[in-house]
Formats: sequence, structure tokens, C-alpha cells
Amino acid sequence: MTKKIRLDLGDVQKTLLLPLWGRAVESKKAKPHLIDEAAVRIINQIDFDFTKAAENLDDLTKIGWIQRSLIGDQVIREFLEKYPDGTVVNIGCGLDTTFSRVDNGNLRWYDLDLSDVIELRKTFIKENERRRFISSSFLETEWFDQIKIESNVFFLVAGVFYYFEENQVKSFLLELLNRFPNSEILFDVASEVGVKIANKKVVESSGLDERSYLIWGPKNKKDILAWDARIELLGSYYYFRNRHLSLRNLLMGCISDLLGIQYMLHFKLSGNQKLNK
Repeated sequence: MTKKIRLDLGDVQKTLLLPLWGRAVESKKAKPHLIDEAAVRIINQIDFDFTKAAENLDDLTKIGWIQRSLIGDQVIREFLEKYPDGTVVNIGCGLDTTFSRVDNGNLRWYDLDLSDVIELRKTFIKENERRRFISSSFLETEWFDQIKIESNVFFLVAGVFYYFEENQVKSFLLELLNRFPNSEILFDVASEVGVKIANKKVVESSGLDERSYLIWGPKNKKDILAWDARIELLGSYYYFRNRHLSLRNLLMGCISDLLGIQYMLHFKLSGNQKLNK
């Protein structure tokens, strides 16, 4: 038997394992909505007990993870249709495998995360000429200098911002706007109620503790638009609309969408583009 890889991650970083596990579980279904062979391969190699997650997490949580990936794939593909030589930066990449699903053969891709996560990532996923890893907190913006742009740039931030205070997210977004004008960003948010639900029903139910709790939940997406007039909303994506669900899950999903428990926002950061050559 192949020896499994033991993980040495911080408390917040451990949360990256849950959506990875969710994608692996989905991929093994008879009729999966998303196939992520890399997730299956990685889950089979790591030493982590997902028993509590399997026993306690409800269907909507796992569906939400899959929808987040599908929405990300869709929006990035649309971006690459407009800018085939575009640059994508995956902030807080964890063990995400979006690149393999959307690569058009021309894009430039950066995976950014804390050093312990990047070291773990290198165990399973390899860099190449168009795909590079960056070890950094996204808040330490010296990493901006490592981003090379041939066309426009797109930032994917999945499962990250709600672990930080609002002022940290706001400051970062404004720095991003000033450094990469005309860029686009897609990230998921949870409402204040959604943060409480996630901490109780996802974090605790998965066997993680309060050090992995979500923190930030905007009252309304208009609050983000008020941060700067140059921030333009391109789209809002809810998880449970137009899905074939059981009656119970459909009802709970509609309530979740209606209350904005968790969803994704796509913004344009307007201005004059500056290229880093």
C-alpha cells in the first residue's frame, strides 16, 4: 500500500480540504455535475479523516462547492473568449484544479497561497511555462510585481475573503484596482447569517474548530460597490437556481439564494490598463 501524505497546515488552510473532498465525491457519482480527476487522485493520497464531513455535511453544502467551481469555470471561459492571452491569478488557490479545466493553451496562470499550502500543492501539481506558483499572503502585495500581463487580467478568489476582516478585504481590493485597472475579479461572499450557518454547519460539523471560523459577511453587495466608484458589478451568481434538486433541497436552496446566504460576485475594476512587461 502506498504511504499517504501527512498534512501540516494552519487552521484556516485546513479548510481547503473540504471543497477538494467535495469535488472528489462528486466526481465518483454515476452522473456527476463536475468531474475532477485531480481531486480524486489527491484525496486518495492524503492522510486526513473525512469521516465527520461525510456524516454531518448536508447536500446543499456539497452542492454549493460544486456550483462555485462550475461558476468559476464559466466566468473564466467567458473572460478567455474575450482575451485569449489573458492572465488569471488564483488567490488562495489551495488544491484547486481550475486551470486544468479552463486552459486554452495560451493563458498565463498564477496560483497564490501561503507557503505551507504551496509546498503541499507542489506535491500533487506541477508548474509549467504558463502556470506558476507564488508563496505569499494575498495581503502582502509585493507579489503584484511577479504578475506578468500580456492582455487583461482576471482574479479568482474562491473561499478566501470571508476569513478576513472587512477592512482587510476593502484595502486589498482598492490596492488591486489601483495596480491592475481594467481587471476583473470573481469571489464568493456569505451574508452575516451565512457566516454563522457556515461556522456551525460546515466548520464545526467537519471536525474543525473555531480557529477556522469565517469572519466577514457583507450585509449587501451594494456595500462593496460603495467602496470606490470605479468598482462595477458585472454579475451575481447564486448556487441553487436552475438545479434539479429534491423538494427539500430545492426549498432550502431557494431560501438560501433569496437571503443571499452564499453566492459569487463578478466585478470590473475600471481604469486605464498598465502592463507589467
